[in-house]
Amino acid sequence: MEALNKKKEIVFEMAPNFLIYCSRHLPKNIKNEFPILLNLDLHSDKWIDELQTFQSDKIYELKKEIERVRRILNREEFVPNVNSEKILKFWTTEDYKLKDINDDIYELKSFFIKSIEQNLEVKIYL
Repeated sequence: MEALNKKKEIVFEMAPNFLIYCSRHLPKNIKNEFPILLNLDLHSDKWIDELQTFQSDKIYELKKEIERVRRILNREEFVPNVNSEKILKFWTTEDYKLKDINDDIYELKSFFIKSIEQNLEVKIYL
């Protein structure tokens, strides 16, 4: 994933793995509440030549979706018929705990905030 300025120069970058696999572990009854994350799924038809490009407005929406995922996983937001504990069983492993998920989300949020503040285009690659 790259953030590019108007000259198409890479300002900063990071791996998009969390974004690409995020929607898979969301409960079916709330998946539609995360349209951008759904579009970033590995099997989404929104990929064009293994690329999706976003401007600040969509990056802002994606940031909001990621923040909401974090709140749900950390039990800070109640969603009817959603069991955060059950979701975490699919997301976590012996080596990848809730703290790691929170760290990944924090890094993504920082990336998105800097991209929005600097009005950068974000390209996410498979």
